[in-house]
Amino acid sequence: MDKYSLRVILILAVLLVPSSLRLDAGPAATEATQDRNTSRSQGILEATKFHGSLIGMQYETWFTRGNVTWDTAEAVPIFGKYSSYDVGIIRKHAEWFAGLGIDWLLVDWSNMLWMKPDWEQHTGATHELEETTELLLKTYSQMSKEGKSTPKIVLLLGLENGPTVPDGMKRLNGIFAWLTKNYLSKAEYKDLWLYYEGKPLVTVLFNTADPCKELKSREKTMPLDAPQWTVRWMASQLQINHAESCGMWSWMDGSIRQLVTYHDRSPEDAVVTPSCFAGGGWLATSATGRDHGAPYIQSWKVAFETRPKFIQIHQWNEFAGQKEGEGYGPDHHGYVDEYNLESSDDIEPTQLQACAYRGCGGWGYYYMNLTKALISLYRGETPEITVLALSGPFQAEVVKQNLLALTWQTVGVSPGSYDLRLDGATVAKAIQGNKYALDLSRLHPGKHRVTLLANGVHTFFDLNPEKLAVKSASPLPVTSTINFMYSPNSK
Repeated sequence: MDKYSLRVILILAVLLVPSSLRLDAGPAATEATQDRNTSRSQGILEATKFHGSLIGMQYETWFTRGNVTWDTAEAVPIFGKYSSYDVGIIRKHAEWFAGLGIDWLLVDWSNMLWMKPDWEQHTGATHELEETTELLLKTYSQMSKEGKSTPKIVLLLGLENGPTVPDGMKRLNGIFAWLTKNYLSKAEYKDLWLYYEGKPLVTVLFNTADPCKELKSREKTMPLDAPQWTVRWMASQLQINHAESCGMWSWMDGSIRQLVTYHDRSPEDAVVTPSCFAGGGWLATSATGRDHGAPYIQSWKVAFETRPKFIQIHQWNEFAGQKEGEGYGPDHHGYVDEYNLESSDDIEPTQLQACAYRGCGGWGYYYMNLTKALISLYRGETPEITVLALSGPFQAEVVKQNLLALTWQTVGVSPGSYDLRLDGATVAKAIQGNKYALDLSRLHPGKHRVTLLANGVHTFFDLNPEKLAVKSASPLPVTSTINFMYSPNSK
């Protein structure tokens, strides 16, 4: 069985069943930024005492010999195909997360119940996951002693995210007991957890057709025994199963505007993602690709509108999927996790020209830079900026038609209008709205570049994919550029 995509088998079992906004960051966001810095300096971060959203990143420590080995990755990270045992990578990621403003990591253990030998034996692939997680904790502990900022840790476990067994809850209770003894009891790790309601927060993935109903059934047989932890259950595809109705969080939904989970009538958790899939996986017509970051801005708008206590960014570094001919479903076309450059959702910076499993190229620092600008706007650090992403031809797509339909997404201060440039020459001025049909009939075949300029607004973040964005000392123009290949006579 493919170890690289195990989490999504139960997700897919459910999925294959037929079935210019002004968003001001506001004073609360500025207060939250100050509170966040204070909480970090005090060590323990308690969510109930934090005024604002705690922004997390879904994170993998599974790049080991027995787990993920990069052979199905959609792109190659800036630092190459690294190992999760590499302390240098752990430190670099922590440095980047501090620069982004990431408060916590969701560290993924949800796949390990599929692995052999069984987790209880603490050998092989599952033991490697234990080792890399402890290495992450040890490294963060040392960095804290050095006065360096690190995100807090939240573990993502799984209930029967593996072969269905009658004593799944008993097994989960055993995992909690092991975690309490081996991680939670160690004083050196005390300040590394994200606390919620006085205890370290942990999430448990439970993907079934009706998670709310089926969890009640499991708990009647054997209740969860985790008194030392604050537990939040997690499902996926809430637009289908509506597990948010019983307080479950989501790993990722099939709609780019992800559903929000409420607790005591307050927004508690929301996912933001650059792309997503629903029924059928990445190749289904219902999937939303990266599309140059426009869906990512659209996804973030839900967080701007509701301001939940927890935001999960889906996701940093999964870099795994199914090989050709090994997808799920009767035709083996159900590709999930990561597929290719467009149909994937990792954010970690990648090499722009390197070749991976299904093609060459990468997004560079673009999604990290975009995330930096969005978080800065969200937290009120730069409340006057605009973030823009032009939607158009997918990367590596050949445009054949004479009219190119362009749309775009913005968040922050609304532009007064837009200008459009083609290969550096202005072709339209003072465009209103967020769409335009670009006439290509007089254009010669070959590579071209279209740039949208937002008028009357500015930013402080250059989204150039070739370099890591640093906040500019002076305002910058708000632009978004797409490169495409025009071939009107191709079949």
